[in-house]
Amino acid sequence: MDLLQKDVPILAKIYEAKCFYDSQNNRIILYYKNHITARTLVDFYDLPTTPPPNNSLYIIYDLQTGIFNVSTDPPIYTVSNSKVYVTSPINAEYDMDKVIIYRISRYETDTDTDLNYILTQLNTLDNSVREQQANINYILTRLDTLDNFVHEQQTNTNYILTQLDTFVRKQQADIITATHTFDPTHPGPAFQLGPNAQNQLIRYLNADKVDGFNASQTPAPNTIPVALPTGKLDIGWLPDNIGGYRRVDLSNATSDYELQVGEEAIIRFTNIWNVPLRIATDSNRLYEIYIYSSRPVSSPYRLAPNNTYYSSSFSWMGITWHSNNSHYSRYSENNTQSFTMLAYSLSVVYAIIDTTSRIIQGFSGYKNADVTRYSEFVSAWYSNLVNWTSLGTLELGSSSTGYILVRRLV
Repeated sequence: MDLLQKDVPILAKIYEAKCFYDSQNNRIILYYKNHITARTLVDFYDLPTTPPPNNSLYIIYDLQTGIFNVSTDPPIYTVSNSKVYVTSPINAEYDMDKVIIYRISRYETDTDTDLNYILTQLNTLDNSVREQQANINYILTRLDTLDNFVHEQQTNTNYILTQLDTFVRKQQADIITATHTFDPTHPGPAFQLGPNAQNQLIRYLNADKVDGFNASQTPAPNTIPVALPTGKLDIGWLPDNIGGYRRVDLSNATSDYELQVGEEAIIRFTNIWNVPLRIATDSNRLYEIYIYSSRPVSSPYRLAPNNTYYSSSFSWMGITWHSNNSHYSRYSENNTQSFTMLAYSLSVVYAIIDTTSRIIQGFSGYKNADVTRYSEFVSAWYSNLVNWTSLGTLELGSSSTGYILVRRLV
């Protein structure tokens, strides 16, 4: 029996594991110890059929879910960036310290000393569990006694409340009269509370301040705004040059910023090839993006999610209309390493970025004295093995100057 992940240093530090085949019960027994938590665990897996006697068994065990995958064929997996990517016999992704991959090359382990030791440990653990259960039963009995006592006390309390309700007078009708002038510089009618202060309208009250601030219908510093007759706030109360939404400048950002719904980012750039957007994201976001640059060549824009190029993980297609000859050009490409957005020199590009379906689709336009071009495109990231955590870096195709607007819609 061999632990195939000996090339994973984190696993070697945390887990000490052994795997056996129990031929009498036709099952897999996995024994492992976590040196950080000092816990020793044993898991079982009953095989549906008896394996061939001369073949090896390969076990993939998920330490988080306790799920076994057993095969007579060697698993295919790679280790990269603290991740284990398994493509056969299953397609799965694990943190490298959350999976154990084993090979059992022989089945005559029923009388193995290690197996007998494990079974002895299990018997000791079973006795401990029985002892703990006895303690739990004792506690439950005490709780039941306490519950009966509480019920008895509640009965006494209800009796007392009933007696109080009989003897206490609930209401008394009195006349309350109050007269006060609130603003001596502008005297107004006083107010009066009628019999027992019931159903009487109090008029002419005017609070001067709330928490030290005056209310106002005119925008001014340190004042509380008053709503319009429509129930909406006067736009004059909003910050200047925003028009009702918030914009954040990420031109010189050094770390990712998470846009809120409706919030817009602007990224200005000068004489550079690649522009990091510095926008944090996840798998359920929707953005609109507007790009303007002064690049002098005709080539697509490329967007590398997570600021990383992923080999053979993207595809795209597009169509362009040329005004000088009313000609349509079609383009497509598979197995690229980033998103592709079709655009010509000095193009203006608008697109929608959907991180849930991992698709970018939009259009671009270009015009000079001789020709007008209009393009539509769609590009897809068809791998789900990597989480989309950063919107990524935009590759312009040449040294360019311009700006990018990104607004979060969902």
